[in-house]
Amino acid sequence: MATGGDRVGDVRIVVADDEVTIRSALVELIGLRPGLSVVGGAADGAEAVALAKAHRPDIALLDADMPVMSGIEACAVLAPLGVKVVILTASVAPSTMRDAMNAGASGYVTKATAVDELADIIGKVARGQSYVDPQLAASVLSAPQNPLSAREIEVLRLVLPGTPVADIAEELHLAVGTVRNYLSSAMSALGARNRHEAARMAVQKGWV
Repeated sequence: MATGGDRVGDVRIVVADDEVTIRSALVELIGLRPGLSVVGGAADGAEAVALAKAHRPDIALLDADMPVMSGIEACAVLAPLGVKVVILTASVAPSTMRDAMNAGASGYVTKATAVDELADIIGKVARGQSYVDPQLAASVLSAPQNPLSAREIEVLRLVLPGTPVADIAEELHLAVGTVRNYLSSAMSALGARNRHEAARMAVQKGWV
């Protein structure tokens, strides 16, 4: 959804959120701020990537959790192309913030951020600064160290909805025995009695 509101000299922005009400409000309200121009709105990360490649914005404001391609996955595509990414999230899990920063995000803010403040943050990021919500940063610094490997986290994420081991193996292109080994090591690291308890514990700690 292109907006047609591009103005010469403005910071050009693509906005992506799968909730149409939030997306429409962000597109309209950010576009009203002096110096900012929204050149497109997307319903998922894949659409955001396509819009960004077409319009070459300065900033992509991406919801962390979207279907098809998440905002963090889209960030990993756009950041190397020179598009600065601000992740907008409802999650306070330290793992989500770490994933966003590892993907190359320049900003990380909550959905509770007021639009005026968000506009200021976008301007700072456009000028080359980085911004992380102070409360989210504090939660990461105070969180216990994650004992799980990246692959163990990936496997536990698939355990959460009750996915059978065989289906997890197929999804990750691994042998069933390999998946069982990852689950066993994760259970051992967390002191869990079974894979479901390990997955719940990892979520509670903010590691998954």
